[in-house]
Amino acid sequence: MTSFNVKIFSKAEEKWNKAETLSSKSEDITIKANFNCPKITEKNNIKSLLTGNENILNSVELDSNLTQFSKEFDIVDNSETNYLQDLSFNQISNESRFFIENEVQYSNNNDRLKSVRSKHNVFKQYGKDICGDLNDSVNLLKSKLFTPYKDEVIPIKRKYLDFGNTNLQPYPVSFYGLPNRVKELIKNIKGIDKLYDWQNECLSMKVVNDRQNFIYALPTSGGKTLVAEILMLKEIICYKRNAIFILPFVALVQEKVQSLIPFALELNFLIEEYAAEKGHYPPRKRRKKNSIYICTIEKAQSIINCLIELDRLNEIGIIVVDELHLLGESGGRGATLECLLTKVIHVNSNIQIIGMSATIGNLKEISTFLNAEMYVHNFRPIAIKEYVKCESEIWLVDSRTEELFTDKKIINYKYSEKALQLDPDYLGGLVMDVVPNDSCLIFCSSKKNCENVAMLLTRVLFKSLESHKVDEKLVLLNALKNESDKICPILKKTIKFGVAYHHSGLTAEERRLLEEAFRSGILCVISCTSTLAAGVNLPARRVILRSPYIGLQFLNISRYKQMIGRAGRAGMGEIGESILICTRKDIVKIRELLSSKMDEAITSLHIEKDRGMNNIIISSVLLSIAKTRFDLHNILSKTLLNINIKEVTDKALVSLLKSGIIRAKEKNSADTTSQKLDSTVIFPTQNNALTDGESTSEEKEKKKCIVLINSTELELCPLGRAAMKGSIELRTAYTLYEDLKTAQTNLILVDHLHLMYLITPYDIASQINPVGTVFYDVIMSLPTHQMKVAKLLGINEAVVDKLRAGITPKYVDKKVVQRFYVTLMLHELWNHQSILNVADKYQVNRGTVQHLLSSTSSFASSTVRFCQELEEFWAFRDLLMTFGQKLTYCCASELEPLMELPYVKLGRARQLYKAGYKTLQLIAKAKPEEMIERIEHLSTRLVSKIVSAAKLLLLEKVENLRDEVEEVLDGLDI
Repeated sequence: MTSFNVKIFSKAEEKWNKAETLSSKSEDITIKANFNCPKITEKNNIKSLLTGNENILNSVELDSNLTQFSKEFDIVDNSETNYLQDLSFNQISNESRFFIENEVQYSNNNDRLKSVRSKHNVFKQYGKDICGDLNDSVNLLKSKLFTPYKDEVIPIKRKYLDFGNTNLQPYPVSFYGLPNRVKELIKNIKGIDKLYDWQNECLSMKVVNDRQNFIYALPTSGGKTLVAEILMLKEIICYKRNAIFILPFVALVQEKVQSLIPFALELNFLIEEYAAEKGHYPPRKRRKKNSIYICTIEKAQSIINCLIELDRLNEIGIIVVDELHLLGESGGRGATLECLLTKVIHVNSNIQIIGMSATIGNLKEISTFLNAEMYVHNFRPIAIKEYVKCESEIWLVDSRTEELFTDKKIINYKYSEKALQLDPDYLGGLVMDVVPNDSCLIFCSSKKNCENVAMLLTRVLFKSLESHKVDEKLVLLNALKNESDKICPILKKTIKFGVAYHHSGLTAEERRLLEEAFRSGILCVISCTSTLAAGVNLPARRVILRSPYIGLQFLNISRYKQMIGRAGRAGMGEIGESILICTRKDIVKIRELLSSKMDEAITSLHIEKDRGMNNIIISSVLLSIAKTRFDLHNILSKTLLNINIKEVTDKALVSLLKSGIIRAKEKNSADTTSQKLDSTVIFPTQNNALTDGESTSEEKEKKKCIVLINSTELELCPLGRAAMKGSIELRTAYTLYEDLKTAQTNLILVDHLHLMYLITPYDIASQINPVGTVFYDVIMSLPTHQMKVAKLLGINEAVVDKLRAGITPKYVDKKVVQRFYVTLMLHELWNHQSILNVADKYQVNRGTVQHLLSSTSSFASSTVRFCQELEEFWAFRDLLMTFGQKLTYCCASELEPLMELPYVKLGRARQLYKAGYKTLQLIAKAKPEEMIERIEHLSTRLVSKIVSAAKLLLLEKVENLRDEVEEVLDGLDI
């Protein structure tokens, strides 16, 4: 008989204030070991055991075969220690259950203890070097990072405790299985002290607590996100696994990162942003802390692919998808989302998938696709009154009545004849009903219309608005000027009235400042495009839809509901209003719109080739989750598509085989009747040098046809592998390959211009048409070595002379001309020209220039990963390695660390540096009130976010270094 100690304690008392009191009755604790191992039982008083001194040791004995036990749990004679896996504890509350730790302690292990102490001393020194300057709150976290090991406790390698098969029920003594500290944080940080009934109902459902897939649909502003955040915190804190939070827009990712940073600092986990140029591939493997990866759809796919390839997908415990109805969106995002969810379901069905959505028409189909339970509710904290206005008539919309339009009224704002000519829709009167004490959003059909509406309001609103919050408006104007050294003349005029416009033509910093001003009441009206409804959380008392059109396209019910959903939010009054303005000719369409069913999320997997079927086929072969045609049919049968799936898959597979992206490993012949019946005849592959440089003409001649049967093994060609690794669409991969191949023999490295052309994103360039006169002036002023780059691309004096005259040259590719025009813009940004100056010079709006910079940085990183997979491009691998980060900041090197912070771009970085905040450490330990005094135009809220982000960034750097040190020390075996 061999004895050992099992230490069982609750961390709740130490880390989360007081643990909830359990029943004082004596209960049995049963530890069940997997693989039919013996049971270990001991009678204990649970209350004293779990809420008393954490160091209570309870001696138990193995009364069965120790050899079997040791074999199954890797506990061997040399005293290697390990966590017991798959434990089941009866009659213990969730809060205590999740914090039970089991450590096997042997007494004769002095060598091992010395080794651990040596490592601890190294960590302690790193802690002093890296975090020595942080303020008290960071020191507290550092103490958690580097807690000294007690002499009598031998630290052991942690393993996950898998409660996946445990029947977990909610207990009133805990906050949905989380420590009550989380409840306090939600109240202190979010101002929420009580959950809605529907939220409580969701979080108490057995399917949620059993960690099964779950989707729920409610109207906008119903509080969906909080439920998902609680479930992610539960995964991080209780199950010790990472979480992925997928959001549709970069702006939403950045907003969510900021909102979760306070929780990360308090609860000791990491937030990792994957959007635009941010993100590390593969995700860093953490030894001590868990992470929430907050990412866009495209970045989420890259994360999933990396984890599958490295066999690390089990590090993820939960995936949350916001706006799940985007599965039906065209343009590639819907197909990308479907691909990544399908791979997750196929590879690891134990990962819990949580989907949030507005109400959609085919939610049941989506729940079947995800094998998920669904929950639908029509709850809104604030009621919305919907109106339709036509000329001077306005109707209340009541979907419960057959007439639909009820309570007709005639509006009369006593406009003068001149005012009525300016504003025939009474837009000014509708706005004045609510401002300045309340706010109003006006959705417009185009960017230009947003600006026109903002200017219109300055001519019809009361002049008294100019005296509302005058000082705050001046601060806003100065802040806008400081961001880019200039200010938009339209905003300069409209902000005096508390009015602004908002669309993608503004820079991110300008949009952020306007959003903050709107939330704080400095601005009371924003005219905006429909993207604001989806990408920014800006609630208003009244929402006005200027027209039932977005561009030339008539509204659909989903977009309409999304926009009016911005009317009225909890804590902002008792009611919200929406007014849809239309003309007489659109009344019938409006009736159809308002009485229609919710749009369905229809798969586009078979339509979006490169981001749909081709994507899932290529990535499945690359990641070795599909090796044959049969495997592909199996994976695709789990998609939302799943209709005539074999025919659709075979059609895509034939196309990929013809292109040479996928190859059959060997030539197969149909030997049996059954094989002939289930075979697909593929014609010879195209003579494509990109796909198989080793094929000789004789070998190609032999390939009369390929007979593909279910068991034929498939493999990716190098180009296909490179495209997937770089997250580059196939059509773009072909072009990029040719451009890199051409550049190899004629690369000009006198400066960065030629390399910059190679990483200029094709899709952005195709959207920008060169201004002939501007292009001519720039080309003719280029120095000799840069002119040589232009001529290598086929752009010479004759070409730009024709463009200046408005003539399209026939002997040079238009796409090359567009791309080089964009490259010239990038080169000026690289040389520290401001976004506004470049936008003015090249006659492109400044938002487009900023988006170009972000997209180029991301494409540069993709190009590097593309080249890493193709040995022939070894030189580009090194030449382009640093382009991504440098393009992100385009500033002096001393400012780059500061620009890692959210809400800190070039202008703000200069302010911080000039005020003495030259490092992340100095910002992290800064006192907000002092920073506000030293730097103009900084709000308390913004300073708090910047300081918190600096702390989290430093802690992440510490964690990265700590992991590296541990890895090195493990290899030294000291």
